[in-house]
Amino acid sequence: QQAALHKERARIAKDIHDDLGANLTQISFLGELAQQDRGVPEKAGEHIEKISNTARRAAKSLDEIVWAVNPRNDTLAHFIDYTGQYALDYLRVAGIRCRLDLPEQTPARELSTDVRHNLFLVVKEAINNTVKHAHATELKLQIGVTAEKLAITIEDNGCGFDQPPADNGADGLRNMRQRLADIGGQCWIHGRPGGGAKILIEVPWTRIHTET
Repeated sequence: QQAALHKERARIAKDIHDDLGANLTQISFLGELAQQDRGVPEKAGEHIEKISNTARRAAKSLDEIVWAVNPRNDTLAHFIDYTGQYALDYLRVAGIRCRLDLPEQTPARELSTDVRHNLFLVVKEAINNTVKHAHATELKLQIGVTAEKLAITIEDNGCGFDQPPADNGADGLRNMRQRLADIGGQCWIHGRPGGGAKILIEVPWTRIHTET
């Protein structure tokens, strides 16, 4: 339990540094630029707009950190609700239609902080990749629950690909696979040129790795 606590504290510190800290640093830098360009209203206005956007990202990062560390959220229902709302909010801002297919009744099942946070980050990475690379107008997020497993499908109508990317996008795919491996899950990525892309994620309940 002590080792698990230390690991969780280290993860929280990393999240705060990488996400919240980076955004706050950028806000400070943009504020300095806005001060320097006070005599050029157009440039100052651009800096202020970027400050506003970055502040929204910082608030979202803080919300995710608080959600992740609150033990009251360690349930399958909380994971599904939070992930679905994230997809709706993020894709609305990106101008991409979001279709949700979520269970009408979610089984009363616990998900440890580590499991639900890693799952959320995998879905978040997949959605971010769609927004950045797919040129899609629609994304469908489907979450299914059976007695054997949790299954998540993320499908878009974007440009697709011959094979998964070998550039910066490959790092994101590796991170997704590693996070899933850490909790006993796996994923498959399918796509074809002009035919969109689909990511299938499965986590069998019997293979979920939890800390004791």
